[in-house]
Amino acid sequence: MWTVAALALVVAACGGGEDGAGDTTPDDTTATTGEQTTTSLSDTATTVAEGSLEGVQLKLWGWSSSDAENQALSDLVAAFNDETGAAAEFQPQAEYDATLQAALAGGEPPDVFYVDSFNLPNLASEGVLAPIPDGAIDDPNDVYASLRQAFTYNGTWYCPPKDFSTLALVYDPTVLEDAGVSVPTNWDELAAASTALTTGSTTEIAAGTAQAGLTMGVEYPRWGVFLFQNGVALTDDAVTEVTLDNDEAREALQYVADLYQGGYAVKPQSVDAGWAGEAFGQGKAAMTIEGNWIVGFLRDTFPDKEFAVAELPVGPAGPGTFAFTVCYGVPVDAPNPEASWALVNYLTDRDGALAWTNAFNVMPARESVADDWLSPRPELEAFLIGADYARRWGFKPGANDLVGVFNEMAEALVEGDATVDELIEEVEGAESLLRD
Repeated sequence: MWTVAALALVVAACGGGEDGAGDTTPDDTTATTGEQTTTSLSDTATTVAEGSLEGVQLKLWGWSSSDAENQALSDLVAAFNDETGAAAEFQPQAEYDATLQAALAGGEPPDVFYVDSFNLPNLASEGVLAPIPDGAIDDPNDVYASLRQAFTYNGTWYCPPKDFSTLALVYDPTVLEDAGVSVPTNWDELAAASTALTTGSTTEIAAGTAQAGLTMGVEYPRWGVFLFQNGVALTDDAVTEVTLDNDEAREALQYVADLYQGGYAVKPQSVDAGWAGEAFGQGKAAMTIEGNWIVGFLRDTFPDKEFAVAELPVGPAGPGTFAFTVCYGVPVDAPNPEASWALVNYLTDRDGALAWTNAFNVMPARESVADDWLSPRPELEAFLIGADYARRWGFKPGANDLVGVFNEMAEALVEGDATVDELIEEVEGAESLLRD
C-alpha cells in the first residue's frame, strides 16, 4: 500500500542542528558530518486542507530523459493521483536549468523539482530551496547516510534522493580469462592488469585492431576516486581550500598519469569513441571505470557485449567512489507545501523508491529495498555496495570553475604537456575561485 504520511502530520517545531548548522549564506561551509536540521510544515502557510489532496494541482519538473523514463515517472505520479485525488503532473523541461532558474527568479516555481547534488549548494545558499520538514519523509534513516549527506548543506537536509549511481570497474570477463588476468582488487593489480591486457598502440586501438587495458575519462569525476583511495581530495571537506599539495595527492595523480602515459589507459576520444562506455562496448578496452548507467547503454547499443562489474580497486587508504544523485526539491515559496512534500514522500518512500528503480538501472536510495532491487540483477551488486563509502559529487558555490582548471591540467598531464607538480601548482593557484 502506498503511503502519504506527510500529508496529515502536525509536526513539532524544528530541532536544533549540530556540527555546522546555522544560517545559510554563500560563504558558509558545507557540513560533512552531524545531524541534519529540518523545519516544520506548521511553520509554513498552506492552502491544502489537512488530510486531503483532492483536486490539488501540482507540477513536478525535471529534465527530459528517454521516453521510457519520462513515461515511468508520469505513471508513478498518476498512481499518486489515483490514491490521493490530487492532480499532479510530471512536466519534463528540455532546457531544464535555464527554465528552472527563470521560474525561481520570477517567483513562480514548480511545486517539486529535480535538484542535482552538484547544484544543491547553489540553490541552498540562494535561499530558494526549502529544508525537509520534520516528519515529512518516512523513515529518513533508511536513506543511505552518504546520500542524505549529498543533499545536506550547513547541517540542513534539503531533499530526499530519487535514486543514485556510483562508479565501479566494468570489465569483459572473457577477455580477462583468455589473458589469464584476475579481476584487479587494488592499485598494483589494476596497473598490472591494464598492462597485461593492452595489445597495441593508441592508433591500432582506434582502428579496432588492438585494445587498451583500461579506458576512462580525463576528468575529476573519474580521477577523484583515486585521490579518495589515497586519503585525500581536491579540496577540504568545507570546500574552502585546495588540498593537493601533499605526497598522497602526488602519488595518486602520478599513478593515474602513468597508466595513460604508458599507453595502458586511453581516454575515449583518442580512440574515436564519444565516452568510455562506447569505447568499452566497441572492444577498444578490456576494462573501464564508469557508473551503472553503462549497463542500459551496453544492453541497448552493444547487446552482444559481455561484461561484469566489480568494486573499484582499493588504494593505500582503502575504497573510494563517487555518488551521483538527484533529489526532489521543494521551493521555499511553494503554494501548497504539505501537498508538495506528500508527493515527494510518495516518490521516495520504500515502495516509491523500489517502483521507480525497478524500471531502470539507477539504484534505490533506501537500504531496506536493496535486496529486492538486487534480486533480479545480482551482477550489479558492486555498484550498490559503493553507497557505503561513496563521496558526493558536488561542491559549494564558486568551486565549479576550480574543477575546470583541474580537468584542463589533467588533459595536459595525459598529453605530456604538464607534470603532476605543475597540475597541483596550477590548481592551488586557482584556490581563489572557491571564494568568488
